This record gives sequence, structure tokens and C-alpha cells, in this order.
Amino acid sequence: MIEDRQSGGLLLACSGFVSCSPSQVHIASYSHVEFLCVRLYMLKELVQTIDMASPVAARRRFLEAAHRLPSSRCLYPNSVRSYATERKTEERESFKGQLYQATHERVQREREEQSRFARSREAAKSRRGRAPWVVPFVLAVGALGGWFFGKQTPAAPPTTSTLPLTQTKPPQHDTAPATLQAAWSDFRAIVGEENISTQEGDLKSHAGSEWSTHSALPGDVPFAVIKPGSTEQVSEIMKVCHRRRIPVTGYSGGTSLEGHFAATRGGICIDFSRMDKILALHTEDLDVVVQPALGWELLNEELATHGLFFPPDPGPGAMIGGMVGTGCSGTNAYRYGTMKDWVLSLTVVMADGTILKTKQRPRKSSAGYDLTRMFIGSEGTLGLVTEATLKVTPKPQTTNVAVCTFPTIRTAADAVFRVVGAGVPIAAIEILDDVQMRCINESGSTSRAWKEAPTLFFKFAGTPSSVKEHISIVKDLAKKAGSKTFEFARSEDEQQELWSARKEALWSVMAQKKNDGDKVWTTDVAVPISRLPDIIEETKADLDRSGLIGAIVGHVGDGNFHAIILYNEKEHDVADAVVHKMVKRAIEMEGTATGEHGVGLVKRDYLNHEIGESAVDLMRKMKLAFDPLCLLNCDKIVRVQQPKPGEVAEW
Repeated sequence: MIEDRQSGGLLLACSGFVSCSPSQVHIASYSHVEFLCVRLYMLKELVQTIDMASPVAARRRFLEAAHRLPSSRCLYPNSVRSYATERKTEERESFKGQLYQATHERVQREREEQSRFARSREAAKSRRGRAPWVVPFVLAVGALGGWFFGKQTPAAPPTTSTLPLTQTKPPQHDTAPATLQAAWSDFRAIVGEENISTQEGDLKSHAGSEWSTHSALPGDVPFAVIKPGSTEQVSEIMKVCHRRRIPVTGYSGGTSLEGHFAATRGGICIDFSRMDKILALHTEDLDVVVQPALGWELLNEELATHGLFFPPDPGPGAMIGGMVGTGCSGTNAYRYGTMKDWVLSLTVVMADGTILKTKQRPRKSSAGYDLTRMFIGSEGTLGLVTEATLKVTPKPQTTNVAVCTFPTIRTAADAVFRVVGAGVPIAAIEILDDVQMRCINESGSTSRAWKEAPTLFFKFAGTPSSVKEHISIVKDLAKKAGSKTFEFARSEDEQQELWSARKEALWSVMAQKKNDGDKVWTTDVAVPISRLPDIIEETKADLDRSGLIGAIVGHVGDGNFHAIILYNEKEHDVADAVVHKMVKRAIEMEGTATGEHGVGLVKRDYLNHEIGESAVDLMRKMKLAFDPLCLLNCDKIVRVQQPKPGEVAEW
């Protein structure tokens, strides 16, 4: 009895799982056996549902077990069956509810979509009703904001070491009349109105010359010629040009031959003619500080009073500024070297007006990059030289000149090869062909008549005994090479007379002009000394076949020679073809397109063939690093924008 009661109590407690309340249990109405059997059955079903994963499935199984009980055996059938009926009803109602709920939610979503579409349509109608300037105004404000933000945010530095032409942005200059007129007022405040010229004659003479092959086109002639008197004034002028983006061309002697000072983008020309002084002479240190418009001849006249001289001696009229710009040499280069060997330091004004000095005055220095040599030969494209500290040397005790003629240009060139190979310390070796000697005779520019044959001119310097010895050695070598005549000066006057033919070479060819339209094309190349006879002979043949008056003259001691060609406008292409072959031949012989004249406009497209595109791209990178706006002598040495079709000669 006690066990039955305990079991009944347990089952009674479990009966709560099916929501049967104790008040519904009438134990007195049923026998304990029936009660126990029913409860044990339900307990078994309950235990089996405990391990089921889903509570819903467990409850469903428990209800199914209750339905399987016979009605007569059920302790409280009404309550159990009523519960099962209620659960089925609830389940049906739950399914309907879910269906109704899903349908309701779908309808709500569709209504929201319709409402959103209606609002967007109303907004579009509203926009169509606005003023037409609203959208452009908003875009303009956005663009202006983007531009301002871009200006305030520094651009990422380029990651390449070189700058190919295809990646170069064309320069953006401002040469509008209003800009130039405003700049003129600025220049007047800096140098004074008397030092500014806008006269047509001055503008043309500062944009080209009769001995330069390339002059400025009519639309590129400078707006004004400005003549500063100091480094500080040059700096102020450049600050104005930098601020207003006005291009600048420098000008000193105007003797350049390859289009160096031909303006290509208008702007202004800075003429250094007022800056022509010797600023300091240090005789103990053998150096001199000069301004750019001082001529080398005037410098040597002053130095001679101190027993000194400056060796580089290019054409008459050349000035220090242009000599530095082209890295010139001259007749003395064989023994004394080129301009690069005689410049100690430079004062330079950069494109933005910054003034810098490249070095102090010691003869040697390992302090940083060699900025001095970087500006020598840069042709005014990296900065404007306003002062130069030059080395000078004592004048030799004795000098002399010798002249010898040869049957052919090749035998004359072969004699040069023999003399250089013998190591004779000659000051200069110059060659003039038969055409050049004929031009000198016809021009009457010297005091004597010359044999019209290929001729070598030798200059000697040293002690009296050494000069005499060197003359004797050269005479023997020339004779072995085929020389027909040999003479040397016996006095100072004879030296001047013999050497005068060399100095009059260019002018004597120019004297052959017969019409106002005739022009002269002077160009130069240099090759290894062993190839000198070949290139001179082949170039001479090209000149003869062209039918043009063309002379050969040069500083052949270091493999450098010039061709001076007379032509008119109709013959321009013929002259151009001769020059092209000459330059191409020199490069193919491992030589250079220019030994001393510089690149300018004429030789820039040959650099790719001579030193390679990578080297030219590096030069372009350097140019735009020094002068980002490309204000200084733009378009010289390297191109900064793509050439026009047909502008570059086919290789």
C-alpha cells in the first residue's frame, strides 16, 4: 500500500506535464490498481520522451500515448482527451496564424515599396522644377574643393629614376599680353626702363644670328630684352618670371652656332652685356672671378699684364657665359683641355630666383656632388651663370707656329695621327682643307696668299730650346706622312701672320655669300683619334658630291673637326643631309655628335643614338628637377614634349 501510494504520488507529480491539475484527480472513485496501471504506462511513455532531441516531438508522442489509452482505463479521460483536443486546435490555429502573419508581412512590404517609389517620383518632379544653374554650381563647388584639397596635399614623389618623353607633361607657360605687360612693370622696377628693350631689331638679334642655323620663329621672338647689372637683379627678374610662368632665354656674346639662344616659346631674353667685369684677380692662387659678358680675349689682355693667360680660345667674340654654357674648347684644347678643366666654381641663379654658389676656390674638393660641372655645358637650361671663378696659368716663355701642306686631306689627317702618337707636347694642331684655304685667299682677310691645299697649323709653347726641338720632330713626322711644304715663324709678327688664317676660317666662308638669302651652317663632331682620317675623308667626299661650298676645319689634335657649309633656302635639305651623314658617321665610329659647339636645337635628337634613351631620360629628369616649370631655355638639349611628325630625321 505504501509502495502504491509512493508510485501514485510520483505519477501524480508527472501528470503535471499534461496539465492535469490535482483537483481533477478523484482517487476514491477508482481502484488503486487501475490508478497504478495507468500511471505506470504514462511514466514509461514519459521516460521514452526524455531522450528525444525536440521538445515538440516529445510532447506530441506523449499526447499520442494518452489517446491510445482505453476510455475505461483512463484515470481522468475527460481532462486528458480535452487536452489533446485543445493541442490539436492550438496547432491548427498556430499554422493559420503563421500563414496570416506571413501574408500580412508581405502586404506591408509591398505597401512600403509603393510608398518609397512614390516619394522618389515626387523628388524627381521637384528637381525638374529647380533652376538650371543648380547642378553646374554644385559640380563647380565640388571641383573647386577637390582642386584646393589637391593643392594642399603634397603629391607623391615620382618613383622612377628617369623620365621618358612619353611620360612628360608639356610645359604650361603664360605669355598672354596682359601677363607680359604686367611683368614689364615689374622688370622696370628692378632694372630701370632704360635697361629694357622692346624694339624689333633688338628682339630679332637676340633670337638668332646669321651664323646660327636655327633662329626663333616669328611667333617665338622674345617679348622684351632685359639687361640686369648684378646677380641680385637677375634673381629678382627670375622671381617675377617664376611667379608669372614666363619663359627665359639667356644671352651673352650671341656667337653660338647650334640654335642655343633661339627662343622657342616667346617670353623674355636676359642679356648679360652690362655684367662684363673682372671682379677679383688672385695672382698668388692663379684664379680670377669674372662676370658672364666678359670676352676671353679681353680677359687675356688683362691677364697678360700679370704674366698670366686663360687657355680656352674659341671663336672671336665668345664670352665667358656662353663658353661655360657650351663647355667650349678652342685651338688650345689639345694641350690645355676644355672649359670644364678651367672653371673652379660658379654663381648661379636658379629658375625660381634662388642664388647659389657651387664651390669655394680650392683647386680640388670632394665635398658633395660636383655642381660646378653639372652647370658647365648645360646651355642655360639648369640655371643662369652670373659669376665664374676661373683658373689661369703663367704664360709660356716661348711660342711659335708652323704650317705644312699635304696633297690630300687623308694624308694631312694621317700626319696628325703620327704626331699625336709620338707624344709631342704641342699646344695646338689645326686642319684646314683646300676649300677653306681658297676661301681665305678670296676673302683677302689675311696679309698673304696661301697654297690652296689641305694644311696643318701647329702651335708650340715652352722654353726656347724645347720649342725648337718640338718643331724639328714635327717637321720630320710631317715629311714622312707626305708633307710637301713646311715653314715656321721666326718672329712674333710671323706667328700672328701664320696663325691668322686659322682665326679667319669662319668669316672667310661667310664672305662667300652672294645673296642676302645665303646662310652658313657650322657644325662639329669628334671621334677617337684613330678614326680621324676616315671620317674627314668621307665627309669631304660628301661635301664635294653635294655641290655646295663646304670647308673642313678643326682642332684635330683631339679628334674634333668642323664643317662650314654655305647654302640658300632651296639648298637647305641638301646641307641638312650632309650634316646628318657626318653626325651619324661620327656616332657609328664611337664618337660624339658635338665636340665643342654644344647640343642646342640641332643636335638634341642625336643624343638617343649616342648615349642611349635611358641617359637622355635621366637628363630630362635632371632638367625638370632643377627647373620644374621649364622656364630656362626650354626645348634645348632634351625635348620636353613630343616632336611633330617629320620633325626628327630618320636614322
